[in-house]
Amino acid sequence: MKKPPYVSHYLVLKDLIDGVDVRRYSDTITYLTSRIENIKVDLIKNGIAFVEDITRESKYSTYKPYILYPSLQNMQKAKELLDIYGTKEVLRFLDQKQLILDEVNREN
Repeated sequence: MKKPPYVSHYLVLKDLIDGVDVRRYSDTITYLTSRIENIKVDLIKNGIAFVEDITRESKYSTYKPYILYPSLQNMQKAKELLDIYGTKEVLRFLDQKQLILDEVNREN
């Protein structure tokens, strides 16, 4: 099962819209990408603004979380991009991935 284009963008942007700190999770496991920073750069190029003056502490370091700038215009742009990234191919892939995870979890 080959990963279609923009699956990672879709997953990251969906969580950002929902207010999830995407930097808290594994890039590879959760978002199927090796560098979540590259997705942020792409989102910025597409007009998405981020809050840049916040830091958080983790067990091992201080880091800058990725948080969408909370304006109506920014959130609307993010939702429009999510619709663009959420192609039938991407959504079908994610459904198949979830079915596989459910089957693995049921066997364990």
